[in-house]
Amino acid sequence: MRYFSTNAVVLIAAAFFVGCLEFGEDVELVTPNVTARELAEVSQRTGIQFPEGTTGLGYLFLGSGIDDALAIKVSIPLDQKEAFLKNELFQSGNKSKPSIQIGKGQPWWQLNVLSERQDHTKDLPKGKYVECTLGLEEGNWVAYITWIST
Repeated sequence: MRYFSTNAVVLIAAAFFVGCLEFGEDVELVTPNVTARELAEVSQRTGIQFPEGTTGLGYLFLGSGIDDALAIKVSIPLDQKEAFLKNELFQSGNKSKPSIQIGKGQPWWQLNVLSERQDHTKDLPKGKYVECTLGLEEGNWVAYITWIST
């Protein structure tokens, strides 16, 4: 009988805690549906500021799990590359290739086609992490950004 009581308490406690966790929704968007709202959300989470004229090409937010994560692909105007590179990620981040590719399964996530590629990663406060790959894709500056909260 004691065995049943211990298992019952564990099951009730687990159900309580799982019921208390708040999960969001997953969101998948492609241009023209990647708006200033998504760019602002990415800026708020990553600290990356997008220069005027930046266009969202693809966006994936995973909010239904325990750890939120996002991936976004943006086009940076040719004359705004230097402004984009002034972001803290490029100033103090590590020059290493991204290891977390949340957008990898999306048809718009194509890091392998970039030329003049620059990779940067950075640990953020409170268990968060951001990665960015910037390069030329079909004559346009394109940034692939991944963010995760652990």
